[in-house]
Amino acid sequence: MATVRPSSVPDDVVVEHDASGPLRARTSIPAAPARFVARPELEALLSDAVTRRLALVSAGPGWGKTTAVAAWARSAQDPVAWLTLERRDEDPAAFWADVLTALRRADAVPPGHPLATITVPARVSLGLLRRLLVAVDLLPRPVTLVLDDFHHAGPEVLEAVDDLLRFPLPLHLVVLTRVDPLLSLQRLRARGEVAEVGAGDLAFGSQDTTSLAALHGRRYDAGQVDRLVAETGGWAVGVRLQLEASDDPARRARAQRSAAEFLVSEVLERVDPTSRQFLLRTSVTSAVCADLAAVLDPGAPAARLLPELAATNGFVATFDADGSWYQYHPLLREMLQNQLVLEDAEGSRAAHRAAAGWFARHGESLRALEHAVESADWDLVGDVFVDVAAVHLVGPGQQAVAEALGRVPFASLEPTVPLLLCAASLAIVSGRFDAVLDDVSRARRLLTDPFEEPAPSVLLELLNASAARSVGDVRLLAAAGAAATAAADRVPFPFPALQTYRTLAHAHHDAGRAWCTVPQRTSGDEALPESGGPALARDVDDDLRAAEELVVLGARSVGALLEVAAGRLSEGERAATAVVDEASVRGWVGHAQAQSALAALGWVGMLRGHDERSAMLLAQAQAATSGTRDPASEATTRLLEAVLAASRGHAAAAGHALGTAMSRLGAHPVPPVLADLHARAVTALALVEDGAGVRSTGAPDALRACDPAVARVCRARRLLAAGRTGAALQGVAGLADAPDGAVDDLTRLEALLVEGSALARSGARPADGVVEHALRVAEAELLVGPFLTVAAEELWPVVGRVVAGRAGTLADLLRARLHEPGGTTTAPLAEPLTERERAILAALPTMASNLEIAEEFFVSVNTVKAHLKTLYRKLGVGTRRDAVRRGRQLGLLP
Repeated sequence: MATVRPSSVPDDVVVEHDASGPLRARTSIPAAPARFVARPELEALLSDAVTRRLALVSAGPGWGKTTAVAAWARSAQDPVAWLTLERRDEDPAAFWADVLTALRRADAVPPGHPLATITVPARVSLGLLRRLLVAVDLLPRPVTLVLDDFHHAGPEVLEAVDDLLRFPLPLHLVVLTRVDPLLSLQRLRARGEVAEVGAGDLAFGSQDTTSLAALHGRRYDAGQVDRLVAETGGWAVGVRLQLEASDDPARRARAQRSAAEFLVSEVLERVDPTSRQFLLRTSVTSAVCADLAAVLDPGAPAARLLPELAATNGFVATFDADGSWYQYHPLLREMLQNQLVLEDAEGSRAAHRAAAGWFARHGESLRALEHAVESADWDLVGDVFVDVAAVHLVGPGQQAVAEALGRVPFASLEPTVPLLLCAASLAIVSGRFDAVLDDVSRARRLLTDPFEEPAPSVLLELLNASAARSVGDVRLLAAAGAAATAAADRVPFPFPALQTYRTLAHAHHDAGRAWCTVPQRTSGDEALPESGGPALARDVDDDLRAAEELVVLGARSVGALLEVAAGRLSEGERAATAVVDEASVRGWVGHAQAQSALAALGWVGMLRGHDERSAMLLAQAQAATSGTRDPASEATTRLLEAVLAASRGHAAAAGHALGTAMSRLGAHPVPPVLADLHARAVTALALVEDGAGVRSTGAPDALRACDPAVARVCRARRLLAAGRTGAALQGVAGLADAPDGAVDDLTRLEALLVEGSALARSGARPADGVVEHALRVAEAELLVGPFLTVAAEELWPVVGRVVAGRAGTLADLLRARLHEPGGTTTAPLAEPLTERERAILAALPTMASNLEIAEEFFVSVNTVKAHLKTLYRKLGVGTRRDAVRRGRQLGLLP
């Protein structure tokens, strides 16, 4: 079945952010209404209020909160960032992305400032949140952030705003809300840092009412003004409605009885039928321009009607500099929408369908999806999602997508390819990966001609790849990534999401290819093939570009790990460091996409003998789990921990880490890039398990799956440990002199150290020449670690004698380390510390109080106490001093 592409989403459109659209409305200081009354006393009150940390402007709809604060903001000296919240801002990722947009649009963020580089992915990690707050603290001058319609804020956003208020940041918050928010204001109130402006302060008094009446061409005496103020209670909307009403007693009575009802009836009754329908149809969107209005109400003279309404009606106003975009007063818009549904339900759905098409064409894909859902045209929902909106699954709009798709009645609809992909995407967000694979499989059976349905064919493979990554099936990830890349490359005509799809497809392909690559047995700095992915698309908005870059960063992270696995430690370290540095700058170091790079750096540390640094990096990698599941990266981290623990003689910890690694992968085989590491972990555990009550499993399978040379070295190490020196020598015979490309440097070095250890133990012949050979092999990549873990105790004097008069970095490192081979550090953690717990652990040696730690990390004291309780449990300690000691033993503290 070929997808019926809506005419509103043409084939030749590419996703492009429309900076002048509704997002601009939400991040612009609203313009003054046509009949605006200056209120100096209220502005003075607000000017004083915004000097506090929080100005809380709380009143019901229609009291003029936005108009009053906007009037103050337009004359403010310091930068004012304005954000009108929407329902999607219940999600912290969407909220922070919008806050950053508002700050940048207000010119509050200078070039080079940290807030200029931070980008928000689909999930806000604790590390990213802390970086955001630290960056706000570095703003060069005070900034006022106005949060309008704050009643849309969800619990997590309330917590984020609490963080903004808890510390002395150069940021003043002005919160406009219909109901008092559930913020923790007790301490701020006690310090006099909260100013509250309510309905009584906003109410129109006699002078305000007289001035507004004059603007309406009415002259009221003092008695009439007092009566009007008394009748309305000073409610701004009520005053305006009474002034705009005629002197007809019946109409005035209706206004008094139900101002909200009167607002619609008065507006609609005073316009001609064409304008009436125009108002109703155009009320379905939060902001409207002439082009959009012409689509919502075809045939209406939109270019004439919008300016006329703004000029004659106090409830319609422009908000942008050139006056091309208009907004209806929220109360009016709400009433118009209800009236439209009541009078013409099909007309309402048609308007939403038209809005979906217009926003899809203009790059506002989230709004397009929301309007498609409101239209209840489920085929349109599927088409809009597949063609333009699915890209938000990897950005801060993920939860908004999930909420919209959650309203689709999938169970009662006939399955189509687009709707099945909608269902699969909803399953991905909720972590139901078996359902994802099932929906993708069903969609594949219905997809009869991928050439006719290019967008569904690419998205299908992308969802397959995403699910594969999340369950640890790297072979399926590689296959699905390749299929997505091929599908994107053979698309017969472009569609809006194509560039983002192509970028994600290449990233999935690169990551899958890296995981499934058998590391090349080469020596030196020979580099792996470059990624075949394209440059990132440049005509998408900042949020989507950031989301693409995060996925690409994950592929680069795995690529760095492959470099290390292939023995190119220096190249792998450079690549991994670049990934971690970029992740740190952008606030992503706690995300799963950085985990493989952190593990790669930990692996390099182990091979170079920096065990303490390696333990710290692996602990950091354990905590990098925000945003998505990545079992392959988690398994890598745990395998490295198993090797590290075993090398220090901790059999129980090594066994736990090895078992956890295998559980992460489930039924899926160990990725080829990890096969050799898995074999070494199993062998290292076997060498320390005697008498430890730990039983290793999977040894035969591990040795069969790895490189044959690695398997020979692993078997020889066990033979040597069992005292069978002759068999050990025979086991590694020929490996040291194998041709370049047949054996990698690490395996060659391990073979030499087994050979030297066997010779030193048996005394058959001197081992000095073998050690000299081993030093030459280890020199290029400074492979200190194997000398400390593979070499038997009998070989250490020989190594010490050979390096005694030798120059060079490797010799210096070995001389410094030979007196402490094996080490005595305690076992690694069985349960990883979170990113926040590691940060708090790092603060403990400073002897800072809990309050000081709370202020440093932008959390409450109670939160610090809760983290300390969990931290002590995971470390197995009961006091702060013991926590510091244990942290140093683990290499988590200097």
